[in-house]
Amino acid sequence: MEVFTTKGEKVVWSTFFPVPKEYQNYFASRMEFYYNDYYKEERAMSVGYWVWLRMNYDERLGIHGGAGPWDDENDLISRERIRIGLRIRELRKKKNFEAKKLAKVADIDPANLARIEQGRYSVGVDVLYRIAVALGARIEMVDYIEPKNS
Repeated sequence: MEVFTTKGEKVVWSTFFPVPKEYQNYFASRMEFYYNDYYKEERAMSVGYWVWLRMNYDERLGIHGGAGPWDDENDLISRERIRIGLRIRELRKKKNFEAKKLAKVADIDPANLARIEQGRYSVGVDVLYRIAVALGARIEMVDYIEPKNS
């Protein structure tokens, strides 16, 4: 089932069972309603989970999946994790630190440091701070610059 939100975003959901054609527009409008309702106030859950919860509970429609604009956000977060990991590795090599030594000085597990450097581990601020101090660096927020497409 495809839903186009009022912002023109396309969201695709699948149901656990076939939805009769005469009900598809109704359920699509309800999905759009819940999708847009998510943004009316701050929620402590993802938009995908919010829509899934409302559709399953309020509409009694078993849905799964859901691909939409938040997939782009996850991709950006993943790329940022990779960028941070590469920067940590770059600083570590510049200081001639072996990974095991940095992990010991920062008081983290060497396997976690490897995952952080590979961008496969979402590191918290406390751990990131300990890594930065061990490298003689600091954590800093900088303006985002859109990468150029090659």
